[in-house]
Amino acid sequence: MEELIPQMIQKITKQSFIVILPLAAIAFFFTDWLFALNSVIGGAISLFSFRTMAWAVRNFLGTQMAQAVIMGISVGKILLIFVFLIVIAYFHLVKAIPLLAGFTLVLAIVIKEALIAAKKASRA
Repeated sequence: MEELIPQMIQKITKQSFIVILPLAAIAFFFTDWLFALNSVIGGAISLFSFRTMAWAVRNFLGTQMAQAVIMGISVGKILLIFVFLIVIAYFHLVKAIPLLAGFTLVLAIVIKEALIAAKKASRA
């Protein structure tokens, strides 16, 4: 199982770029640049969130203060995302639908790859 995690993270990152960047390019040509930007931002936020939690779990799981450290990193990550969204909202650069679309697409990729990895691990 341990060797599946880095492969899964790499596959999720690659698939996220394969899905989000063409989505942004299509949105740029058919809507406006702000729609494209927000789909990329939503995907980037979701990928950042996933990779941060994967890093925290891989590095701190099994230590004495694992739960507290992972919880602290999670809260810090959420605050960082909140501040970032407030800043881009201040400059009127937020469109909710593409932001959520990018976020949800990456989340769907994470779920799909996690289910595949779990199925492989259960067979082994």
